Amino acid sequence: MITIVGGGVAGLTLAATLDPAAYDVTIIERHPGYSRVPTAFGIWPFALEALERITLADALRERGLLLNSGLIGADSAGRPVTMTKQDPGTWLITRPALLELLDEAVPTTFRREHRRVDDATTLDGDLVVAADGARSAVRRQVWGDEPRDTGVVAIRGALETPPGIPLDQMREYWGDGMLFGVAPNPMPHGIGTNWYASARRGEESPAEALAWTRGAFAGFPEPVRATLAAADPEHTVVNTILESRRPRELVKDRYVLVGDAAHAMSPNLGRGACEAMVDAIVLGEALNEHGTEGVRRYEKQRLRAGQRTRAAAAMARRIALSPRAGRALVQVAGRVG
Repeated sequence: MITIVGGGVAGLTLAATLDPAAYDVTIIERHPGYSRVPTAFGIWPFALEALERITLADALRERGLLLNSGLIGADSAGRPVTMTKQDPGTWLITRPALLELLDEAVPTTFRREHRRVDDATTLDGDLVVAADGARSAVRRQVWGDEPRDTGVVAIRGALETPPGIPLDQMREYWGDGMLFGVAPNPMPHGIGTNWYASARRGEESPAEALAWTRGAFAGFPEPVRATLAAADPEHTVVNTILESRRPRELVKDRYVLVGDAAHAMSPNLGRGACEAMVDAIVLGEALNEHGTEGVRRYEKQRLRAGQRTRAAAAMARRIALSPRAGRALVQVAGRVG
C-alpha cells in the first residue's frame, strides 16, 4: 500500500504514473479542488518529455499555449532596456488546467481522503510519499526541519483580457530591487494575462499587496502599469517565498520526499512544477519496475537534480532583486546593442 500526502501537482502526477494493478493507493488532500486564481505554470521541454512517458504531453499541449521567446528588461529612470532570451518549446498552462489534467489521469480505483495530516507517523502504508508542499508536515516530523523564509513575497494574478505584448512572448522587468513579469495566459475562454511581482517585504492581503504594488511599480514600463491598473484583489494571490534546506536523503525508512517537500524553491526559473512532475514520474516508474525498492533508484536520480535547480533559482532570485540588477542590465544591453 502507498499513501500519498498531498493532491497537488506532485501527488497527482505520482498517482497518474503508478500501476493500479500493482498498488493499493490512497491520496490524502486537505484542500481538494482547483485554485480560484488561474495563474500559469511554465512547462519546460524536460518536463514535457517526462509527461510523454505517461501519455499526458498531448493533453497538456491541447490545453496550453506555446511560448517562443522572452524578454528581460531593466527599468532605469523610467526607460526600459530589453534583452532577448529565446525559450523555444516552453508551454504555458493554468494551474487549474494542469491539476484537472493530472486528476483525470488518476486511476478511479485509488482512494481519496479529504483531511489534514497532523501526525505522519500514524499513516498507513508500506510507503508514505510526502507530496505536501513547502510546509510539508511529513518532512517536518520525519526529517525534523523547516523551510527558510527568504524575506521575499510573490504577488501573482490573472486577467481575462490579453496582455499588451505578443501572445507567444513573456516579459520580465528588473529594477530597484523589484521584479515584474507579464505573459499570456491560456484560459478556457481565450487568451488572458498572467502576471507576477516579487519584492523584499512581508506577506499581506491581496488588496494591500496590490495597492502597494501599483505604487511601487509606477515607474516601470507601460505593460507593467497597464496590467496592475486592470488587476483586482479577487484574482490576486500573495505568498511568502520559501526555500527548503538541502536534505541529505530523499528516503528515510518508509517515507519519501517529492516536489516542493524535497526542494521548495524560488520561482525565478519557473521550474518548480516541472521538477515536481519529473520527481513524481521518476518515482512512479521506479516503483512500477522495482517495487518499493525502487525508492533508492529514485533518490539516486533525483536528489542532486532537484537541489541543483533549487540552488540556481535562489541565485536567480538574489540577482534579480539586487538593487543594482537594473543598472547592470542597462550596461550589458548597451554593450550588446
